[in-house]
Amino acid sequence: MTDGDNPAASEPRYEPIGDGSPGVGDADDVSGGPPSPAAPHIWFLLRRGFAAGLKGTRSRWFWGWSAAVLAVCCCAGALLVSAAVAIGGLPPDSHGWTYILTAAALVVACCVLAIRWGAVPVLPGPPDGRADGPWRGWAQATVKGTVFAAAAGLLLTVFAALTDSGPAVAAVSFGLMVVEAVVFAGIGAGAACWFEDWRGRALAWGMAGLLLVGNVGAVVALLPTVRAEELVLVTINIQRDELGRVTSYSCSSEVSGTSVVDHTERIMWLATSHPVVLLALLAGETDPRVDAINWVPGELQAAAEGTQVPCVAGNDGEEAGSGVPLAPVGFGTQLAAAGVVLAAGQRAAGRSRKLPV
Repeated sequence: MTDGDNPAASEPRYEPIGDGSPGVGDADDVSGGPPSPAAPHIWFLLRRGFAAGLKGTRSRWFWGWSAAVLAVCCCAGALLVSAAVAIGGLPPDSHGWTYILTAAALVVACCVLAIRWGAVPVLPGPPDGRADGPWRGWAQATVKGTVFAAAAGLLLTVFAALTDSGPAVAAVSFGLMVVEAVVFAGIGAGAACWFEDWRGRALAWGMAGLLLVGNVGAVVALLPTVRAEELVLVTINIQRDELGRVTSYSCSSEVSGTSVVDHTERIMWLATSHPVVLLALLAGETDPRVDAINWVPGELQAAAEGTQVPCVAGNDGEEAGSGVPLAPVGFGTQLAAAGVVLAAGQRAAGRSRKLPV
């Protein structure tokens, strides 16, 4: 028999486990017994990735790039506010806008860095570079993204003190950057494991483009297609909160006239996965006293419900803010995208572990 000439060919490292998932009882398995379950092996890879990520954050290259990105984001926020003040779009004392725009730029920068860190293979593995799956790369990129988020959060806290603003935006930005580091690192690591060549990088950056540009661009492009002229009824019993936002209203049976209505409720869900939209939603709800963005959550919710023009004939909704919360939809879309790519990367790695005998 051919296998008898080579006893190593029948070792457990070549045997699938259970329903065909790859075994982990290879040469790195210190147990010396039968193949161990996949979960301990993945946990081992995650620990190695976390350790490698922490080691990477002590390098001068990491802090050099991080400092450069922080500086660029700060300058971009300051220049945008200065330009808006110069053309009369903002009053001269709009220092809080620098704080807000810098936070938005840092959130986007964290997403881009996480993709870059996640899409780069780390720690050479067995003969096939994909054999360990995406977990080490994902863990390493997540650690780097979290450390960058901490540095950015500290910088934003200083901005909050200098601009006499509340620290809520800095805290929300830090938490959001940690989540985005997890999501975009997963996309980068999963894509790099799914396709080892240029296709993996193209997939990673393509998905990043969809989440950072394509979603909002799709809403803008589709807006003319959901515009229509509708009959509008007279609005009565309007109630507002302390910030002047409409919380509820009623519609009479009397027709007020016609109005051009954008049925944004059909397309607004596309934009909820954008990190800056999520920042505006969370920061505005966390500290509604922040004048620069306290109106944003209400306007986005109204766009999602199609209630910018209240009491459109045939619309039974008479409560503002009663629709599905936008932030969970956005986070769910991001996590689903990362989960799909990570699962595909792990599946590709599983196939690569079935080495020829």
